Amino acid sequence: MGHEKMEIKCVNCGRLVNLDHAVFENYVGTVKCFSCSTIMDVNIKEKVLREVSPSMIEKPSPAKRQKYARPIL
Repeated sequence: MGHEKMEIKCVNCGRLVNLDHAVFENYVGTVKCFSCSTIMDVNIKEKVLREVSPSMIEKPSPAKRQKYARPIL
């Protein structure tokens, strides 16, 4: 049986966001689209996406965004 990639579509730009990591098998929290920096609230239970919506957290300005590196999972 093959492994299916876990991805969601960004609610803003439509690009695929990779969630193919054990951390996201049971996860409630925020996920960032690295294409447009939109932050989304997600609810994943047993590798099944239950909910995704735009977060109420403000997107960082381009000046602030350049100061930080992407986290390594």
